[in-house]
Amino acid sequence: MDYFETQINQWADWEAVRNNATIFAPLIKQIYSSENEMYKSPETVADETAAVFSVGLTQIVIFPPSHVMPTARERYQTERFSLTRMKRLKVTAPEMRHAGFIFDAYQFYYVIYQPLAGVCLADFATTAEPLAKSTLGRQIGTALNQINGETGSFNHIDARKEADAADWTILGSDFKAEREALLDQHPVATTDFVHGQLTGTNLVVTSGQVGFQHFVDARQAPRQTELVPLIFDAFQGDSDFLTGLKATLSSADLALDLMLGLLWRADGPAYIQQLMGSKPVTLATVQAAVTTLVTHHD
Repeated sequence: MDYFETQINQWADWEAVRNNATIFAPLIKQIYSSENEMYKSPETVADETAAVFSVGLTQIVIFPPSHVMPTARERYQTERFSLTRMKRLKVTAPEMRHAGFIFDAYQFYYVIYQPLAGVCLADFATTAEPLAKSTLGRQIGTALNQINGETGSFNHIDARKEADAADWTILGSDFKAEREALLDQHPVATTDFVHGQLTGTNLVVTSGQVGFQHFVDARQAPRQTELVPLIFDAFQGDSDFLTGLKATLSSADLALDLMLGLLWRADGPAYIQQLMGSKPVTLATVQAAVTTLVTHHD
């Protein structure tokens, strides 16, 4: 008999069930039994694509079947690879306990880990004092100097190809050519490990060092791309966070690095539109806005 009894024929079917702890409970119970882990009734944890549940003191991430998400195995391998890397670097991250797959009605890849104990940066930022924010910024800069080091191939995403395919023409008829010219002037290393989505929910303030979680979008890419969600989403441009970051991050020119990060990301046009609002957009005006954002507190 199958432990998972709901049919998944298309992506919408997965979306309809992935937050349903009752449907997943028999499957999770079997996985925990096979891994000799203590089982408790699962509770749903919010996630964008996977089925994630708290089970006692652990969490399990169950990836969609590959017939509705062809990249599921790659995402599983990326999460596993990244958590292993974080442990080796002694960077604070969830502690992986088990990773594998179960053949059931479908083949499900899963990762079981000990989640971070703390509050996400987005919640922390709403009440934190300036000194606390700059201290956290310093911690993040120090951690990124370790995390964004060179790595072997994984997750097989061509960052430049993905960014080139974005619609840069929405920023103006000349922007695409200006972008390519600037990228040619400033070659960057493309084999750095990058988390890829350092938003306010993926950074966790713990009792020790800042923690990093949710690595399924990690990839080989220029380390400059890491700055974009960090500064725009996690920091929301906050000068106290930026003061701390600049004190420890290895960057000769943070404004240039952030600009290159924007131009190296497929979501760069959306971030640039968010930054510029109703102001006229040219490469020069974007560079000026980025410089102002990064240096206005110096």
